[in-house]
Amino acid sequence: MHFRPARRLLFLLTYTLFFYVTFSCRAADKRELIIVSPHWEGIQYEFGRAFEQHYFETFGEPVHVRWRDMGGGTSQIEKAIDAGFKATPGSCQIDVFFGGGIDPYESQKRKGQLQPYRLPEPILKKIPVSIGGFNIIDPDYTFYGAALSSFGILENRKVIEFAKLPPVNSWEDLCQPELSGWVSSADPRKSGAVHMIYEIILQAYGWDRGWSVIYRMSGNVKSFLPASSGPTKEVATGDAAYAVSIDVNGLAQQSFLGKDKVLFKIPPGVSIINPDGIAILKGAPNLPIAQEFLNFVMSEKGQTLWMKPTGSPGAATKYNITRMGILPYFYDADISQLLVPVNPFTLDYPFHYSSATGSKRWNVINDLMGQSVIDVHTHLRKAWEAIQKAPPSQRKILLAQFTKPLITEEQAMSLSTIWKTDPAQSRRLANQWMNEAVRRYQLIYDSAQAPP
Repeated sequence: MHFRPARRLLFLLTYTLFFYVTFSCRAADKRELIIVSPHWEGIQYEFGRAFEQHYFETFGEPVHVRWRDMGGGTSQIEKAIDAGFKATPGSCQIDVFFGGGIDPYESQKRKGQLQPYRLPEPILKKIPVSIGGFNIIDPDYTFYGAALSSFGILENRKVIEFAKLPPVNSWEDLCQPELSGWVSSADPRKSGAVHMIYEIILQAYGWDRGWSVIYRMSGNVKSFLPASSGPTKEVATGDAAYAVSIDVNGLAQQSFLGKDKVLFKIPPGVSIINPDGIAILKGAPNLPIAQEFLNFVMSEKGQTLWMKPTGSPGAATKYNITRMGILPYFYDADISQLLVPVNPFTLDYPFHYSSATGSKRWNVINDLMGQSVIDVHTHLRKAWEAIQKAPPSQRKILLAQFTKPLITEEQAMSLSTIWKTDPAQSRRLANQWMNEAVRRYQLIYDSAQAPP
């Protein structure tokens, strides 16, 4: 009788250990795929569900897709990947990087952090090599374009009608002073998609005029939100009239609310269509499964999920994803039945976007935007409003001061090396930009208040 409590304790410990070992072994037996992605929950749900089903039907074994949360958009994901490889150079313990445009994949390739993989020939031969100057198939097979993205403006038609706001068809139209407080944007340092919008503006209009558009448009932005989906949600609820957005966010709101309420527009001549990447990361812990995931996404099965409405054969089951796929023959039939009734392979591309330029100066542009626009936005808006109230004789001079770039394009390109190699110096320069921007906005404000 004296030993019963001890025996009971031994039994409980033995049972617990048995349960733990059994559970761990079963968990280890289940195959897993680890993906990092800025894609919204609808894409993650549909591709995760469909791939798990596809893998079981193909191999007769279950697999679990685990979406690793990095707590932010593409820029944060890139930083996390870089930190992972810095800690363990052989592998960051993630299998697949999925979504976020194309520039991050060019960057990861240069760093040697992608695992080359050539798709099977039956899949590869159906995919165009490029579109609009962008590679859909990387020449070294380190990454692919999994879908196509466009960038534009989502507008709330009811708010525009009620507030009697002027029409907007281009990025520069968002600079109209009447739109003050009606425009919504996100922080390009936290979203690769939003960063692309500002880089497109710089390349489409040219450096000097591009910064003029960015500064004036930012004067009308009510606030810069932390997530790329935030601006379109503000437009959907009527808290803003216009949002700069990647197509997937704008078209999702348009699909949900209807074109009579919100409308997504691609600015003609000053926007692009570019691939949205996918790649296997170096040292992928589940390499064969990662390769099969790329096969699935780039095949007809995966491409159907982007383009066809729920209820269609092989389509998404819960969320309409609303993306353009990369298989041209999908557009041969009646495209009005697709979620995005646009054939990207027949569009005219009015300007040639340089992916190499955008990728090289990515971090410099982020800090220029951050230090001269976003982190000093209160000062910027105060100066912008003061310019509108200044006498006409002063307005032109003040506007020229307000819209002048802090550095030249040549300086931005040359500084990209410092941003990669010398964090301390890049931080000092960024702080100088902030101080200069604040001084400039204060001077403009004071000058606008002075009598003519």
